[in-house]
Amino acid sequence: MLTVLTLSSCKGEKRTTRQSFAFDTVINITVNENDVSHIDEAFNLCNKYENIFSRTKENSELYKINCGLKTPLSEDMQKILSFSQELSQITEGAFDVTVAPLTDLWNVKERSTPPTDSEIELALSSVGYEGVSLSPFDAKGRQFDLGGVAKGYIADRLGDYFKEKDIGDVIIDLGGNVLLLGEYSVGIRDPFNPEELFATITVKDKSAVTSGAYQRYFEHEGKRYHHIIDPRTGKCADSGISSVTVISPSSMRADALSTAIFVMGVEGLRLCESFPDTDALIITNEGDVVTTENFAKKYNLQYK
Repeated sequence: MLTVLTLSSCKGEKRTTRQSFAFDTVINITVNENDVSHIDEAFNLCNKYENIFSRTKENSELYKINCGLKTPLSEDMQKILSFSQELSQITEGAFDVTVAPLTDLWNVKERSTPPTDSEIELALSSVGYEGVSLSPFDAKGRQFDLGGVAKGYIADRLGDYFKEKDIGDVIIDLGGNVLLLGEYSVGIRDPFNPEELFATITVKDKSAVTSGAYQRYFEHEGKRYHHIIDPRTGKCADSGISSVTVISPSSMRADALSTAIFVMGVEGLRLCESFPDTDALIITNEGDVVTTENFAKKYNLQYK
């Protein structure tokens, strides 16, 4: 998780934060006090996108797709699925939004014991981005979980809204998926002691997203089972890292890459560097830090 600490560009303006709830997460939007009237429209946009991307809300576009109903794809759904398929190909399946049968199986909110190997194998038989056709669209029985990409896409659309209104100095926080308009100091949580900060960075006009094994999990017989599933094995990702923070102008990219790199491990940094102006910081299980090139200088990395 990330914590926005200070606004470097603020010149004494009063700040207002308002809160809502969508996508099964708390949404916080912070603006200068004289811009607060625009937050309601931003929350209306959140509701619009929940009606498209929610897995659980009946009559949402995604709900209908996952039920096998024939429904034309909206432009937003086309964009998010197209990006997801491209990233799935690049990562050779380390990122895969057809992972829904596995996320349902693992369901760390309710489970206290891991699923059996036979249960995992059965779920895996219904997973695989290769089986999906986008043009024309045919899910071919696959079910989608957009939890690793949708909040980033929505944050980008909210950012576009505030830019169109010529509003700066905005914090858009979708459950820890943070998009910043303006320059801010951001705290990266310590994955071994999440109540404390591990480091701070300075981020300007970009998104920052952290994925970690400490956020949602259960423990069984002394082992932690977390919510980030490797679509290739059907099991909790076990790549030797405890958290990864990705910074990018695109919140959708940062969101998806944070998941992909957590699954891939340190080698995922090469993937990150293939995207323009996109960087990452990994904290390994041993507490070591590995980053993309010049990360510390670019983001004023300060350890706590």
